[in-house]
Amino acid sequence: MPVLLRSILRAGWARRTRALRIGLSFVLPLSIGALLGEVAWGAIATQGAFVAMYAGDVPYRKRARVLAGVGVGLALAMAIGTLAAPHPWLAAVLAGPVVASAALLCLAFEVGPPREFMPTLSYLVAISLPVDPGAAPERAGVVLLAAALVGSLALAGALRRPRGPEEDAVRGGVLAVAELLERVDGDEDEVDTARQRAVLAVRDAAQAMRAAGDGDPARRRLTELTIALEAVLDAAVGLALRQDAAVDPAWSAALRALAESVDDPSRATPVRLPDDAPDTPPGHRLEAAALALRRAADPARRWDETFVPFAPRHRPRALAALRRALRPSSLVVPTAVRNGVAAAAGVLLGLAIGVERGAWVGLTAVAVLQASNVRLTARRTAHRMLGTGVGVVVAAAILAFRPAVAVVIVVMALCQTVGQAFIKVAYGVAVACVTPIALLVFDLGQPGTPVGSLLGARLLDTALGCAVGLAARRFLWPQTARTRLPTAQAAVIEAVGDVLHAAAMRPVEPSGVRLRQARRRLQTALLNLRAVQADALGDLAWRPPWPGRRRGAQAEPDWATTLAVTALAHAAMAAPARADGPPPDPTTVAALDAAIAHLAATASGLRAPAWVALPRLRQWPRTAAALAELRDRLAGEDAPAERPLHATGAPLTA
Repeated sequence: MPVLLRSILRAGWARRTRALRIGLSFVLPLSIGALLGEVAWGAIATQGAFVAMYAGDVPYRKRARVLAGVGVGLALAMAIGTLAAPHPWLAAVLAGPVVASAALLCLAFEVGPPREFMPTLSYLVAISLPVDPGAAPERAGVVLLAAALVGSLALAGALRRPRGPEEDAVRGGVLAVAELLERVDGDEDEVDTARQRAVLAVRDAAQAMRAAGDGDPARRRLTELTIALEAVLDAAVGLALRQDAAVDPAWSAALRALAESVDDPSRATPVRLPDDAPDTPPGHRLEAAALALRRAADPARRWDETFVPFAPRHRPRALAALRRALRPSSLVVPTAVRNGVAAAAGVLLGLAIGVERGAWVGLTAVAVLQASNVRLTARRTAHRMLGTGVGVVVAAAILAFRPAVAVVIVVMALCQTVGQAFIKVAYGVAVACVTPIALLVFDLGQPGTPVGSLLGARLLDTALGCAVGLAARRFLWPQTARTRLPTAQAAVIEAVGDVLHAAAMRPVEPSGVRLRQARRRLQTALLNLRAVQADALGDLAWRPPWPGRRRGAQAEPDWATTLAVTALAHAAMAAPARADGPPPDPTTVAALDAAIAHLAATASGLRAPAWVALPRLRQWPRTAAALAELRDRLAGEDAPAERPLHATGAPLTA
């Protein structure tokens, strides 16, 4: 079996539990409607069942808020669509602000996939139903009721594993760091991939604990595990940066054993750490950090009251989240408006062909725009075309036998389960499964309508929707990621400054809380930079994907700057910070802060390029070299011919 196929099947199998839950939840309202003899109303209620697709891996407290908000949004979309349905052209134009508003809210409040797609579907289904404006309250109420029912089932797992999402996130973080330790002596691309996964997994664990809080001893244990895991990650990043030699496999094996103790503390008791660590500063830090992780996993150890929780108790207000989304540097507004314009244009184009065609064209346009750049949108377009073709054939075969409602429900549950299992790794397969569902729901919601006659038209409608979506992504704000790149680069440099300042001041700080918080901010800023960089490259569809250092010349200075910033971030994350070290020289710390602030301002475009002297960083040679490389990169032609690595003056520490 080919390696790619095996990896796809493995990824789908890993999502089987969640996919099955979503599949069964989706057909629950429809089954109830069929039992009550109201199949058409059951089909409408399925719009509310789509809440099962949201927030499946976040702590239950946050999941409840997300599901409630999405359920209300689905009901509102159904009501607005029902009221607008008597006026098809008005309904087409109104699709723009409805979809744009849904996208804006989802992005502002960080609602994950499928984001605005389901409210869009609810609205477009509403304008396709039999015209009855007076039924708007009833339809919205049915959708809201179904959302409440399915949402309650999505939260029922809290009765069995109340800390399940947090435990899964922490376990995933430990396993990702273990994999990084196994790869520290691999080639550059292999190390970079493992490092990226580890940073992302540990960040997800910290976010999960931030969302869950620490209100009980079990969650406090998870918080302490995550704090210790961050220190292990820093040491692993340092070992990967040096790439001196392979790390004893016993270290990764010990971490994997500790990962199994996350939700079963008793399994931590027999875990023993290796006796020897690499004889390097990162190796010594690995030994100390892994010991702290082992102590945190110990079921006999009580919560250490000196640890500081991850996040403040308060949640940001809704207006604050919206203000952040509306900032000029944010991509939220361009993305939301682009989706709204594509939805309205798709529905209008479909209406010009036939009254019943608008919804499918508009929905397809929004679907392909779920991708974050031009290259991914084009790939998603091809997958959607192929998947829709297969799905239409499957739907035609099913409807040809005029199956009973019970058979249709079973087929829909099966298709939804398979589609959800593979949607993240094989989008075309997911579309091939979802397309029959949409056509079968249409058949149930409008009995007597010759749906079979629409099957062939769906291929043309899909092609039109894909063209609209791809054109919107290519020509509406095509360079938003590129324009945001300098700001993202500057944010990483500023976060590096915070980390180095906290590391330098560690000998005179009462605890390492400030350093841990600075490293978390750096990880978040670095992940954001990687995402913005990838989208900026993806928007240039004629360019190759993310350029590695060995792939030749960097024609664009922005790409080279990102590589230099990334190297500096990795060096800063690995920089040692000893609490028992000598106190820092205040003048040198101030000079370091000023130099990094100058580099950040230069990267963001707020300051003209100029060569700046750097203080001596005797205990951080790799960080010093990375700073000098970035300084020279940003200075460009302004860099002097003779470039001393450091300025004259006192070293950072005595």
